[in-house]
Parts: sequence; structure tokens; C-alpha cells
Amino acid sequence: MPQSILIVGASRGLGLGLVAEHLKRGFDVIATVRKPADAAPLKALSGAERLTVLQADVTSDADIARLAADLPNPLDIVFINAGVSGPKSVTEATADELNAVMQTNVFGPIRLAHALAGHVREQTGILALMSSAMGSIGENQNGAMAVYRATKTAQNSFARSLWLTAAKDRGVTVLSVHPGWVKTDMGGSGADIDVETSVTGMADQLAAHAGAKVHKFVDYSGREIAW
Repeated sequence: MPQSILIVGASRGLGLGLVAEHLKRGFDVIATVRKPADAAPLKALSGAERLTVLQADVTSDADIARLAADLPNPLDIVFINAGVSGPKSVTEATADELNAVMQTNVFGPIRLAHALAGHVREQTGILALMSSAMGSIGENQNGAMAVYRATKTAQNSFARSLWLTAAKDRGVTVLSVHPGWVKTDMGGSGADIDVETSVTGMADQLAAHAGAKVHKFVDYSGREIAW
């Protein structure tokens, strides 16, 4: 029986790449998009006969509840991919701008993760969140993009609490995953690696950590990142 994966935020970039990679690996894939019109690139993928596309905005409580109700149980992997770069300066941003980036990068993904934790297969399942090495306090050497950094640091902290309170006792592994600096709309054309390199590595890490029953902060190559 094929393994199953839910990939949240899959209409483009890394999310779309993760869908394509897991279809290639024989998974049954459920992918979410914010708007139905965003589903066209997904439906054009090779292997799309094993793909189900659902609509969900991670900042919407109603969408979170509907998604949780519509999903099959159990899933082998849930991967929550959501994030925006946000304002560059915490002192120059408005309160509304700061609230918006926190809702998209932190509260929405974590509230969704809590809603879906019970759908992840016990003992071998993985709940992954798209993090960033920029969320590492230990590796912060220049202070740039302070708001984005802080959102990913906060997400990592919530992910640890999620693992301790909603996943560990069920044997579910939680991964905070850094995709690398990738040539996407957010990463820019001068980034280190392409989408295929990143998603292949991330898929390998998901496979390697099945049954690990830990919470780890790793990158696409398996390097463990300092908190």
C-alpha cells in the first residue's frame, strides 16, 4: 500500500516541488492551495492521478477545521509549508504588518499542526514544518531580516512544545526543516541551490527520520542546526 503525505502550501516553489518529488516516489499525495485557481500547476504534474488537491488558508480557523475534518487517517507524513518574508525592520513596520507575518509564519502553521497531529501515523509518522536556518539564534551572525528570523525562531519553539505535548507519546517525529537557500521567489535567483536539489534532500530526510521519535532542526542535507 502506498505511503501517504499531506503537503500544505503546495501551489508553487518548494511546496510544488515536494509534491512532484513524492509523486515520483510513489506516494499518495494530498496538497493544499489557498485558492482553487492555484491548483493548475499541481494537476499538470506527472502522477497527478495519485494527487488530491484541497483548499486551505493556514491563517483561517474555519479552513483549519475543515481540512482536519476532510483528511483521511492516518497519514504517514504531514508537511506544513507556509511563510512570507515580512517587513525588513521591526522598528519601521506597522503593528498590522508584524501581526500579519506572525499569523502566516507562526500561529497559523502551529495551530494547523496541532489540529492535524492526531492524523499522523503512530510510531513511524512525521509532522514536519518548513523552518529556516535564519531561525537559529546560535547561527545568527549578522542580524539581518530580524522579523523573519524571529518568526522562524518562534515557530521552532512552538514545534518543540507541540512534540512534547501532542506527538511524543504517540511516537510521532517532529522535524523543523531548513530547505537551504533555494532559487525561489523568496530566495531569489542568486541562491545556492535549485528547487529539485532542495526537495530531493528534504524528502530523503523525511524518509530517514521515520520512526526516530524525536524533534530535530535539520537542513535538506541532514545537517543538524543549532537552536
